[in-house]
Amino acid sequence: MASFHIHADQENRPPELRKGKDVSGAPQAQLKRTVLGVINANPSRATQNRAAKAKGTFKIHEDVETFKICEEGKVEQIVQNEAPKLVEEKSSAAVLPKDVPVPEAVSPAQPEVDVSMSEVYQSPMQVDVSVDSSPRTRSKAIAERILFDMDEYRDDIYDYLLEAETKHRPKPNYMRRQPDITYTMRTILVEWMVEVAEEYRLQTETLYLAVSYIDRFLSLMSVVRAKLQLVGTAAMFIAAKYEEIYPPDVGEFVYITDDTYTKRQVLRMEHLILKVLAFDISSPTPLVFVTNYCVSFDFSERVMFLAMYLCELCLLEGDPYLQFLPSVLASSTVAFARHALGLEAWPEDVADSTGYQLSALIPCLTHLNTTHSRAPHIPQQAVREKYKHNRWHGVSLVAHRPMTFVDDMLVEAL
Repeated sequence: MASFHIHADQENRPPELRKGKDVSGAPQAQLKRTVLGVINANPSRATQNRAAKAKGTFKIHEDVETFKICEEGKVEQIVQNEAPKLVEEKSSAAVLPKDVPVPEAVSPAQPEVDVSMSEVYQSPMQVDVSVDSSPRTRSKAIAERILFDMDEYRDDIYDYLLEAETKHRPKPNYMRRQPDITYTMRTILVEWMVEVAEEYRLQTETLYLAVSYIDRFLSLMSVVRAKLQLVGTAAMFIAAKYEEIYPPDVGEFVYITDDTYTKRQVLRMEHLILKVLAFDISSPTPLVFVTNYCVSFDFSERVMFLAMYLCELCLLEGDPYLQFLPSVLASSTVAFARHALGLEAWPEDVADSTGYQLSALIPCLTHLNTTHSRAPHIPQQAVREKYKHNRWHGVSLVAHRPMTFVDDMLVEAL
C-alpha cells in the first residue's frame, strides 16, 4: 500500500527552515522574473521583513546635539530635490533614557503687530471679491508704467510704434471696391464684436486687433455679405489667440454665430486671413497710443477711459476715421477727452513729446466732435452701454462739450 506524500516545497516549509537552501541542502538558485512580472520575487526577503516588523516598532534616534544652536549663526541648508535614502539598520535603535530631558526648539518671541483689514493683501483667488470691479488692477497699471515710462527706451518704443503703424494699415477707401458689402454692414459687425468681447470678457486690445485684421483683409480681398460675419469671427479668433492668456475655443466662436458656420469654415477662414496678412498680426492700434500718452504724461484714468470710449465709437465708423493713423486718432481722442473734462486739451509739453501740434489734429477733432454729439442717438448702443459701468467711471455719460476753439483755429487758418 503506497503512502501519501506531501510535496515539501518552499511554501509548505516552516519559516525557520527556509534559509536559502532546498531540501537536499544545495544553495537555492535565484528566481528569474519576466519582463512584466512581479518586481519583488524574493520570498525570503519578504519573510525577513515580516519578521522584522513583528519584533517591534522602529524608533528614530534623537540626538541632543542637533538642537544646539551654532555659534556662528549658520544654518545647514536642506536640499529639496535630493531623494531620501532608506537605510535598514541591523541593530535595534538606541533609545534615550526616560530621565534625560530632551530640549525643545523654541523660536524667539515675535512682537505682535496690529494689522487692520484694509491693509491685508487682497488675494486674486478670493471668491468674494469681484474681478470686474476695475478693469485696471494695480499690477496691470504697474506693468503699463514699466513698459512706457522708461527713460532709456521710451523714445525708441514710441519711434518704433510710429514706424510700424505706417506699414500695416488698411486702405482708407477700400469699401468702394467691395461689390456686396457697405459701411453699414461693417458697423453692425463691429457692434456685434463689441458684444462678443464683453460676453467672453476679452481684453480691449483683442477687439482693436480684430477690427484691424478685418479692415486689412477687406482692403485686399472681396467678400460677399454672407461671409462677412465669418470674417469677423475668424479675425476675433486670431486676435484672441494672440492677445489672451486663455482664449476661447473655436467651438465657442461657432456657438456665438448661432451655428451659422461650422468649425471647419472658421478654421479655413482663419488660415486665409493669416495668409493674406502674411502673418503680420502685430500692428499698433489706437489703444496702444492712448495708453502710452496717458501713462507717460500721468493723465487720470477718467481721461484715459473717455479717450478709449471715443476710440471705440470710431471703430464703428470706418468712413471718416480710416484715413487717420492710429497715433493721430489717439492724440485727438486724448485731446478731446481732456477738453470734455474741463482740462487743457493739448499742453505744449505733450505736443512736443508726441510730435503732433494741435493744429495737425483739427481735422480729426472735427469728426470726433460730431461723433460724440450723436453717440446717444445712433442705433448702435453697445459701446455706450459698455462704458456706462462704474468700472469705466461712467465716461459715456459725460455731457458733450463743443470744441469752439477748433472753429476759431479754422477761421484763423482761412
